[in-house]
Order: sequence, then C-alpha cells, then structure tokens
Amino acid sequence: MESSMKSLSLDFDRYLKSFELFLERSTEHQCMRKFIDEILPDVIASIGKKGSSSLNVLGVGSGSGKIDIEFLGKIQSKHPGLLIHNEVVEPNPEHISQYKALVKEKCSDQNISFHWNQMNSEEYERQSKERNDSKEFDFIHMVEMLYYVESLRDTITYFHSLLQTNGKLLIIQTSDDGGYHSLWKKYGSHFLSSCLFLDVRKALDEIRMKYRIYEFSSDLDITECFIEGNENGECLLDFLTHVVDFRKTAPADLKEKVLHYLRQPQCSREENGKVIFNNNLYFIVIDY
Repeated sequence: MESSMKSLSLDFDRYLKSFELFLERSTEHQCMRKFIDEILPDVIASIGKKGSSSLNVLGVGSGSGKIDIEFLGKIQSKHPGLLIHNEVVEPNPEHISQYKALVKEKCSDQNISFHWNQMNSEEYERQSKERNDSKEFDFIHMVEMLYYVESLRDTITYFHSLLQTNGKLLIIQTSDDGGYHSLWKKYGSHFLSSCLFLDVRKALDEIRMKYRIYEFSSDLDITECFIEGNENGECLLDFLTHVVDFRKTAPADLKEKVLHYLRQPQCSREENGKVIFNNNLYFIVIDY
C-alpha cells in the first residue's frame, strides 16, 4: 500500500548509501570538475573588493565538501595570498564529519578558515535574521540543494542579497530537459517527498534576476535498477524516487510504471546493453 512508503530524506543512513552509490555510478563529479576547470576561473576572477586582504565564501548544502574544496582551490589560484573565510551550511551531521576530515587531510596548511553550520538553508536564514547578521560574501554556491527548499524564489532572493560588491552566486541544478525533471513531473506527486525538481530559470525570470547558464552533460548508469533483487539497483531506485525501499514498498502499479518510464527517451538511452539516465546539469551564475 502507498501508506508504507517512506521519504528517503527521513532515513539518513539509507540516503547516504544511495547518494554514495549514485556518485559511483554517475559522471556527476566529473561534470562539475569540467565546469570548475573550464568556466569557473573566469567567473571568480573579478570577485572581491579592491584592496581587500580576504574573501568570504559560503557553501549552501555542501555535502561532504569534495566539490567545495575544488572551488576553494580555484579561488586560491585566482587570488593568491588572500585569506579565505569559508562558511558551510549542511544539515547532515555525517556529511559535516566527512567534510572536516577532508579539510584536515587537504587544507590544514592552507590560508583558509572554516566554519560549519549544521542546519538547512531556511534555518540559516532565520538565525541570521534573528542575529541581525550583516555578513556578506564574495562567492556563494548552492550545489543541487534547491530541490529541498520551501520557496525557490525566496531562497534565491535571500542568498543573492548576501553578495557584496563584485560577488557571484553559483547554482548547480539538474537541467530542465534531464531525466529527473521528466520523472518527477510525471510521478513526483506519488513519491511522498518534499523534493521538487523545479524550473530555476523560470524563478529567476519571475524575480527579474539576470543570469548566465551553462549546461554540461552527465550520465548515470541505472542498469542495475532493472535487475530484481539487486541491492545496488534498489539503492539507485531509492535515490531516483527519494523513497526508502521503493521496489518493496511502492504499489505494484506505480513500481511498474516508474520502471517502464525510466527506460523511455525522456529519461534514458540504451547503450551497449546498459540503461543510461540523463543526469545533465545546469551551472547558473548570478552577479551581484
């Protein structure tokens, strides 16, 4: 019965397992690194106030910090000698632990300070307003976290308001013509999750915010999702639907429809006997 379904966001352990498998089976981080190498240097070249000795950076939904560290490396290479104050907003305590371990391994001797906030973006906004915090940032990045916010437009507007002169806001999101948007537009109302794959560009146009957008291709091998009893496939299916044990708990007709739809051109292509899900990403840059 549908009532036995449980949102993946309510099970941290299952979410982490599914997410880590997603990263193993996808080219997501390779896609992000391509953007970081080819586009990001020009984006961050002009950040910072003239004559300033430091830069303030904010990561919203930073996960385990792997991509954050690469952002920081590029910022250092473009602004050598400047002190970087890096603030992190991340609700998952396990991810924060992994992030801290990564910093200890790779950044202990670098000119970067770190401050972690174990909370989601709404909690960070509320607490900052309660403290009347006037801190501003030179670079803010929001990596695939806008799916979980209460209001897309309000969240973007708030964090854009934290930019100081010459600042940049970077949003990374699945593309509007990708598999996630297609799947969730079709069946998202059945997945019992607050996760929403909304059109960020539409929201930006509605609030009349100027932006530049870059699209990079990314793939996800979901072949194992179609093998009955395959644990990896079940984890990936959980991640795609944001439902814990989707194959076991979803109504039979919904499971059948979702598995069928995942093989359709709107979501995937078949290549060399594998089912490859479209995980293309948008990289959206908004200026101060």
